[in-house]
Amino acid sequence: MAFWPLLSVIINKMLLGEKEKKLSGFLLALLPSFLHHLVVDVPYKPTRISPTAWLDGARGWAAFCVFLRHFEFTYHRAGARSYGTVKDPKFPNENRHLLQLPILRLLYSGEAMVAIFFVISGYALSLKALKLIRKSSHDQLMRTLTSSILRRPFRLYLPCLVSTLVVFIALRIGIYDGPNAIAGPEDTFRKIFLGWAHDPQPQILPTFWEQARDWTHENLRLFDIFTHKHWPESRYDVHLWTIPQEFRCSMVLFLTIAGLALVRTRVRMITLALLVACSFQADAWELSAFWSGALIAEANLIRQEQKDNRVKVDPFSDEEEKPRSQWSTALTYCGFVLSLFLLSYPFQEAEFAPGYSTLSKLIPSGLRKEERYRFWHCIGAMLMIYTTSLDGLLQTFFNNSLSRYLGNISFALYLMHGFTLKTIGYVSVYNFWKITGKETLFQYESGFVLGGCVVIPLTIWAADLFWRGVDVPIVKFTRWFEQSLLPYADENSDPLLIEKSPREHQP
Repeated sequence: MAFWPLLSVIINKMLLGEKEKKLSGFLLALLPSFLHHLVVDVPYKPTRISPTAWLDGARGWAAFCVFLRHFEFTYHRAGARSYGTVKDPKFPNENRHLLQLPILRLLYSGEAMVAIFFVISGYALSLKALKLIRKSSHDQLMRTLTSSILRRPFRLYLPCLVSTLVVFIALRIGIYDGPNAIAGPEDTFRKIFLGWAHDPQPQILPTFWEQARDWTHENLRLFDIFTHKHWPESRYDVHLWTIPQEFRCSMVLFLTIAGLALVRTRVRMITLALLVACSFQADAWELSAFWSGALIAEANLIRQEQKDNRVKVDPFSDEEEKPRSQWSTALTYCGFVLSLFLLSYPFQEAEFAPGYSTLSKLIPSGLRKEERYRFWHCIGAMLMIYTTSLDGLLQTFFNNSLSRYLGNISFALYLMHGFTLKTIGYVSVYNFWKITGKETLFQYESGFVLGGCVVIPLTIWAADLFWRGVDVPIVKFTRWFEQSLLPYADENSDPLLIEKSPREHQP
């Protein structure tokens, strides 16, 4: 991507007149944030990594894997099945691709990442409230829950309105004309692309006002939170089906916390565990994920309190410095590996897959047929988050600078990747096939890889711009809005975030 160094040189060579300053500032804003230090002197600020910062990194990687999934499944059929799956004895070697192996397939297993999103959300949204409950700070608890409820709809829905507005504008100015010609009608799509999934393209309507009415109607559908039996989505971005579920589950979680605030810890945890189990049978796996996040959060708070109490009893003890036993550490790592295996549960034909056929028989009968795979994804996500919370070495992977950056842009990446894939993604791969051909497997994959070299960095760039230009300002707006309504608004309270930092942004 020679464009970025060239833009950096242009900015550095700009004269420092008033007009030139404005222009150079605009060009600087176009640069991805991780390249700003190449152009201007950025003062060093030591990074404070909080004990729960790794959750942001985990969410960032999950968002990136969702993006890879939605890129991959347009061009390949095998990604939905696990390695060695044999449904038809006539084709015993149909699923023998290396990337179909358990754990490796997590790189593009977007369905499993949704479960991770929801468990992390349950953890993050309940953590501060649970801390206050355990301190018996019930007045502050009410303020925190009020803040959470007021901010949550704005925090979730305002970025979606902006991202779908980007699609609306792109439709009206013709950006979708080329992509729609090759990927719009399903019969045309199937002649060009070999993937198993065809996400419908947003369609341009005859007049501006018809398009505006359609855009408004589609966004209003996202506010349908009154049932979990269907997933409302927008034709302007079909991936937004998770947003109504995030909002509905958030409200249910806040209600649960309020209802269990005054009961004994044991009663609260048993109740949460029962809710997790029963909601699977009630075909509400998304609520299971949220409630399990709260359950894990309280378990970790109890563990930390026990450690703190041991230190108080003997302040000269080196208890905190003592490593965990080898058995405990080994059990944690085995649990983490098991969680990755469960998260690798295939989207299709698990009953014919080695290692998963038995698990497919253990899924609660209450789950709909098309959602049955969610059970093991949720169990895997719960186990992954819990085991990672126990071990600093596991957290290290999610605490590095790349993971923290992906955490910063995670919501923006989730909102923008559909737009880039349905425009740049289709067109770039299609045009590379004109160069490489697509008659052989090597030619087909060459065009796919070359297209990925274009669309992946451009999607990261778009997400970076959206994060800085839309996501961060919306966080500031929600804080201002809350403070304008509440006489006691707590400026340091943001239940939408896991880690307090100057770059508050997370959904």
